[in-house]
Amino acid sequence: MKRFFEYSFFICFLLFLLLFPEESAESAKSGLMLWFYTLLPSMLPFMILSGILMKAGFIEKVLSFTKGYWKSVFHLSPMGGYGLLMGIFCGYPMGAKTAADLYQCRRISRQEACYLLSFSSHPGPAFLSSYLCAGLLHNKQLILPSYILLYFSSFLSSLLFRRLYPSDLDFQETSNRKETSSVFSLGEALDASIMNSFVSITKLGGYIILFSLFQGILKMLPYPPPDLKCLLLGFTEITTGTMAITERNWKLSLSYPLTLAFTAFGGLCIIFQTKSMLNDTDLPLTPYLKGKCCSFFLTLILGTLFIKIIEIIV
Repeated sequence: MKRFFEYSFFICFLLFLLLFPEESAESAKSGLMLWFYTLLPSMLPFMILSGILMKAGFIEKVLSFTKGYWKSVFHLSPMGGYGLLMGIFCGYPMGAKTAADLYQCRRISRQEACYLLSFSSHPGPAFLSSYLCAGLLHNKQLILPSYILLYFSSFLSSLLFRRLYPSDLDFQETSNRKETSSVFSLGEALDASIMNSFVSITKLGGYIILFSLFQGILKMLPYPPPDLKCLLLGFTEITTGTMAITERNWKLSLSYPLTLAFTAFGGLCIIFQTKSMLNDTDLPLTPYLKGKCCSFFLTLILGTLFIKIIEIIV
């Protein structure tokens, strides 16, 4: 059955490329432009800098004084807190990549890496403010509430998953004593970080182009109905999916919670990108999937409650 679906996908893509060359070229171009103009300039510098900081051993020194905060609020080590910050400020799938890199460098334990995967991946701040709120919803007043709702739902998810993946917060000190020879020189860290970052960003570009083609196929299908189709687009890729939802001209009480929930979920494209970031480790994708499903429903509920409260007040 698995082979059947794989072959069916391959045949669909091949027929789309052969029978609809203009539409397939436009879909691929859309994905390429998204990668080149958005993902590449916004994420690649952070990937390189993050790799340098980790391989050269700078992060431990900078974050050592924040140990109490991360332990009491998020039940994380300082290095785990760094992974969470990268996920918040750099966008998908940087949270998962940083967790995988930290685990590979023996800066965090496997349990803490799994715990991080369940709640550390977020959309970038620019996506939330510029693209979603100002661009699609045309309401800059929703920027601050969107940040609060999205990150609060992520925090609630962390409370649920910290018991499933209890972190070994003493792992970092033990590992650092054993692995002091693994610290790179600045030149070595720079070379290794640039190579690793370019490989990762190229993988992400391939997935974005592939899912742009898949969305092109969905748009051309005469079924399902338009309302259901835009929801499928939301589950596939958040950029096009959230745009399709806002174009349906639904009431804000429906469109806002849905777009925010799909943004918290990330879509199948981000799931495949995340899986590619974990391929060189033994970390499972399951914690990420559980966390994203939990964030989807929590964000949907919180977004709906927020709109209802605003309607009552106004």
